[in-house]
Amino acid sequence: MSNAGRLLVVEDQDSERKAIAQLLRIDGYTVFAAESADKALSYIEEGIDVVLSDLHMGDVSGLDLLQLWRKKRPNTQFILLTGHSSIGSAVDAIKLGAYDYITKPVNPDELRLLIRRAIDAIQKEQEIESLRRRLDHKFGLDQIVGQSRQMKEVFDRIQRTAPVDSTVLILGESGTGKELVAQALHHNSPRKKGPFVAVNCAAVPATLVESELFGHVRGAFTGATDRRMGRFEQADGGTLFIDEIGDFELGLQAKLLRVLESLTVTPVGGHEDRKVDVRVLTATSRDIRKMVDAGTFREDLYYRLNVVSITLPPLRDRPDDVPILIEHFLNEISTQKHTAAKKVSPDVIRRFQSYRWPGNVRELRNTLESMMVLTEGDILTEVDLPERIAQSGHNSPSKIDLPTGLTMDELERLAITKALDSCQGNRTHAADRLGISVRTLQRKLRQYERSGIISTNT
Repeated sequence: MSNAGRLLVVEDQDSERKAIAQLLRIDGYTVFAAESADKALSYIEEGIDVVLSDLHMGDVSGLDLLQLWRKKRPNTQFILLTGHSSIGSAVDAIKLGAYDYITKPVNPDELRLLIRRAIDAIQKEQEIESLRRRLDHKFGLDQIVGQSRQMKEVFDRIQRTAPVDSTVLILGESGTGKELVAQALHHNSPRKKGPFVAVNCAAVPATLVESELFGHVRGAFTGATDRRMGRFEQADGGTLFIDEIGDFELGLQAKLLRVLESLTVTPVGGHEDRKVDVRVLTATSRDIRKMVDAGTFREDLYYRLNVVSITLPPLRDRPDDVPILIEHFLNEISTQKHTAAKKVSPDVIRRFQSYRWPGNVRELRNTLESMMVLTEGDILTEVDLPERIAQSGHNSPSKIDLPTGLTMDELERLAITKALDSCQGNRTHAADRLGISVRTLQRKLRQYERSGIISTNT
């Protein structure tokens, strides 16, 4: 058990101190020994893992040593040696942060087990702290890449908003990185040690959104065989991110507003309110202000969500960020896929900067990954470009000519059919180009089909 740990034995009885120290050295520990609390404090810079201290020692007790030591080294574990008559004091020491206590005379096997558990607890805490640091890096501001003026404004807003426990509305087209901003807000906030829970309203069937957010009780509806905790309760003590809030049905908006104002949730089919401590972040790719004006989104809920807003610019509006995004994604992809990093030719960079990127940053990353997988050479050239990008500079019109004299409904219909045509019928890409959700596009197409105006096979 070489280099098993560094221990300090603090005991004013010379024979007991030497016996315990010798026992632990045989087990492979590096052991320091001190006859008093004052002497023990001289070892505070020695990287001690566990202090094994007598509870009663002259003027300065083991309890005093515990409090003095942990002010400078809070991660050191303390085990108190005590007689049966002082167990009450040992329990008080545990309340002050001691790991445990052991009664005299010391049982060697019991002591070995206790020290091993204390060191295991240190290692486990170190692993947790290491994980926290990796999460901080993964979801930190350095993962939101950009040096343009627009992105600097986004960074500044995140830094100012993260420490304040206010609701935030994150706006931007699909693929601009709204969830990444939400994660950065959480991991740079006082709630970072709590859970981060994300739910996408567009990905949940409309009939289940209420249950998804607020939970349900057994028997609340057909198929509800057990009690289910909702996302609000799952995020208790942390942050709840509700994506595509613009797709939240009008009928449920009043209930969401009540939950935000009272921070209590009532499960579907239940009658008992449950208190939650949650910071709520929301995002949408839709023009939610226009939805308020159109009466499809409650104005009071809009103002409750929009305490602070952060707007992410589309990639086409920040071409100067494209080169550093390329470098960032190439390194990220090569690390994740365990492949050699590739370079991008200047011609490809120029083509990327002029391309419109309807899928924004997400589309850029996926494009680079596809090119890296399919290209045999070390440099990505124009030959490796996907067809949609290779042809974008040649057949894209500089403007769209719209006929005059059309109503707004007719213009909307025309925009949808043109978007579907230009995206070869791909509804996801068409919705991105139109700045609406796929669910909204599908709803519009169903309306047109019912009216006999257009076929959903378009």
